[in-house]
Amino acid sequence: MDGAGREFPAGFDQEFVSQEGHRGYFGRNVLKGLVDGMEGFLEEKRRTPGFRSMGPAALCGFLWLDDPELAACLARFDNVCVVVSKQGRSARDLAKLGKLKPLADGDNGILASAFAGLTGLNWRTDGRAPVVGPGSSMADLVIPPVRTIGFRKKADLVPILHTKIVLLGEMWWHDEDGMGGVADVTGFRPERLWVGSTNGTARSRKSLEFGMWLDDPQALQAAEAFLVQLMAHSEALDPDSDLFDPELLPVEFDDYAFASYVAELTPEWDEDDGEPLV
Repeated sequence: MDGAGREFPAGFDQEFVSQEGHRGYFGRNVLKGLVDGMEGFLEEKRRTPGFRSMGPAALCGFLWLDDPELAACLARFDNVCVVVSKQGRSARDLAKLGKLKPLADGDNGILASAFAGLTGLNWRTDGRAPVVGPGSSMADLVIPPVRTIGFRKKADLVPILHTKIVLLGEMWWHDEDGMGGVADVTGFRPERLWVGSTNGTARSRKSLEFGMWLDDPQALQAAEAFLVQLMAHSEALDPDSDLFDPELLPVEFDDYAFASYVAELTPEWDEDDGEPLV
């Protein structure tokens, strides 16, 4: 231990490989196991990208993230979204937010159309869901690389996002839909999941933590569903609202406008000869 007695001894550090071949870690600097696994995944995808690949993707849910190595690694993914718990607005909190700006301002967000749970959503306008009519086009949404969720902590305790998970996979495209018709289709293929106790912070490297990699299909599916819900209910990095106030809302369809549009296209029929009136 150091002179101040503020460092745990190396005897806590344990690394293992499960029967399925997955690496896991106990002790200090567990975050290194996460970053090393992510870097290895990036290299793997550089060597052997999947069919019609749109690049490697990382979906993350953390209480907080400020570790420079982790942030730099995430920035190298072609597609990324990190959802963190909503932060305060003290000088210290704003300084923390500033450290995430380079990652948050990146152009490597997540294409919403790749996930069924994000389709039919759009950014709210004046506090309301956008209204879609016959002449409207559905927005091709991109979820920014860093989002927040939840309640801003004030005097009282509030529920928070407390997960420490990273789901790695690959985005893909296709030019046919499920029925064989011509269409622009995108999707996400989950491949590897990190679970553990370690937060995405530099400080966590000195704490005693746990983390491991998994590729169990059920775990991958459940993690994807959870992370998509985080994105669907997320807000900007520093939103005005102190409350849980998602910025994405299901679009509202203007039923009257659609009915009128259909009526204009429907011909009137001659009751005598059964032919449409011109």
